[in-house]
Amino acid sequence: MGICRRRNTVPYAAVLTKDEDECGPTQPTEDVDAGVGQQTFIVTKLVMLRSIGVVYFFAFLAAYNQNRALLGSAGLSPAHSHLEQVRSRTAIDSFMAHPCIWWFWPLTDDRLDAVALAGVALSALVCVGACSSIVMLALWLLYFSIVTAAGGSSFYQYGWESQMLETGFLSIFLCELRPWSLSRTHPPSVATLWLFRWLMWRISIGAGLIKVRGDSCWTQRRCLWYHFETQPIPSPTSFFFHFLPKPILSAAIDLDLFVQLYSAWLVLVPGCGPLRWLRRMGGVIQAGFMFNIALSGNFSFLNHLTMIPALACLDDACWPVWLRPTEPAAANVPRGAPPKGQSSAMVRLGRLALDAVVVGTVGYLSLPVVENLLQLGGRQVMNSSFGSFRLVNTYGAFGSVGEARYEPILSISWDGRGWTELDFPCKPGNLTRRPCLSAPYHHRLDWNVWFIGFKPHAAMLRQREAWLYTLLAKLLTADELALSLLDSSAREVFRGPTGERRAPLYAKVDMWHYMMSAPLWELLPLWFRGGQPVVWWTREYEEPLIPVVLLHDGQLARAPLPLA
Repeated sequence: MGICRRRNTVPYAAVLTKDEDECGPTQPTEDVDAGVGQQTFIVTKLVMLRSIGVVYFFAFLAAYNQNRALLGSAGLSPAHSHLEQVRSRTAIDSFMAHPCIWWFWPLTDDRLDAVALAGVALSALVCVGACSSIVMLALWLLYFSIVTAAGGSSFYQYGWESQMLETGFLSIFLCELRPWSLSRTHPPSVATLWLFRWLMWRISIGAGLIKVRGDSCWTQRRCLWYHFETQPIPSPTSFFFHFLPKPILSAAIDLDLFVQLYSAWLVLVPGCGPLRWLRRMGGVIQAGFMFNIALSGNFSFLNHLTMIPALACLDDACWPVWLRPTEPAAANVPRGAPPKGQSSAMVRLGRLALDAVVVGTVGYLSLPVVENLLQLGGRQVMNSSFGSFRLVNTYGAFGSVGEARYEPILSISWDGRGWTELDFPCKPGNLTRRPCLSAPYHHRLDWNVWFIGFKPHAAMLRQREAWLYTLLAKLLTADELALSLLDSSAREVFRGPTGERRAPLYAKVDMWHYMMSAPLWELLPLWFRGGQPVVWWTREYEEPLIPVVLLHDGQLARAPLPLA
């Protein structure tokens, strides 16, 4: 079987009276595949838009559930303070430097939640097919507003934030230029499809180059020997991949670099005649590669988001017939009928002009990105932007891989003698708790805690994750917002006999070396059988990170020894 099968014309093809494919204008044909005739991307457009809607939905849902505790006025890193620091003389100047709605609609906790809820609602509509360029523009601006508000913290300093913004920006031009549309037969702009392919190429090439230029374990074919154990949030399947034979893991590195450095070029192959098979193959390889990575751990919405530009390589012949949309009026449109009225011609002309502007803008902004890939101005930098609107960015992941997993474990005590460890929703902690399956949902605090595991731990704590001190102070007051960031089992610890919240007297953070206990094929039968708890992790004590502290006049202070 080939990548895409030959298919007959379906009803919606009748409305494509005069379409433009990437090799020039063509007329509809009974054969939409077989290497000849017109290529259409209507199904591709619908799948891409709904996929973007799904990713937006989970991103905004996570923002609604966590942002008040992270960025609110009583959160770990209040966004209002950051916005005041970067505010310019006028709202327009502030917007051009730091795009968000907060310069025109001042930030409050309720409005922070309202933006996230509006994003959830709009993205849900996109998921069911009700979208337009106006809706996608609104989603882009809403998410940009959240990212900008979080600029003073490390909670949104991930490469996929810029990737979400760039993907969301391109999706604006994937839709019809109308306030609202339920149409399922309008073809996408060929120029926009090429911009998605250009994004896919940069993501793949950037990730491959940062690996061979970064950690030597990639070129020595050793990184995957420990990556699955030391990745941010392992899933149960990580216990399968980690224990595969080392020769297989080394061969997987060869495959990884081949996909990212060599097969990535296939997405830029023009779809003229038989060449479209190479482009299709490139899209399938990139999407399949991301799917495989998604199976190996919890990487937030990164892999799901990266699959989307790869889909731009697949024309409609690559999708099942049942995905083909139909509209009742489509069959009544004569083949080859000219557009009705002058307005249609004006719309087409306007669309061509808009495409020219967008392609020119992306092309110009791509110059420093290409220079970065070629290292013309110094070493390659990953996950960086070269403009305040983040329209074109650099990408990369796991340029370096830790060889051991070190976890900061938070503990509290009411008397200084008995200590209770606190679990986060997903990161390893309790040795017998099954690893979670959370992607594409993003537990942001769990991810940030992972960075403290890099040595020297104390330096990473001070330079990047200083919010941990604020979290400890809030836990010592049993702060409700801070408790919402913990696992439900940890929140129960703060409840007294009658259900009231009770604040502990002491807190501390210790570093532990965590190791996977056994392969998944040994642990799963024990887990399904039930009875005794299954030990997923083993650990060894390493060092104290934050010694025992208490609250003194509302501030964290080192507890005097011996403890009471």
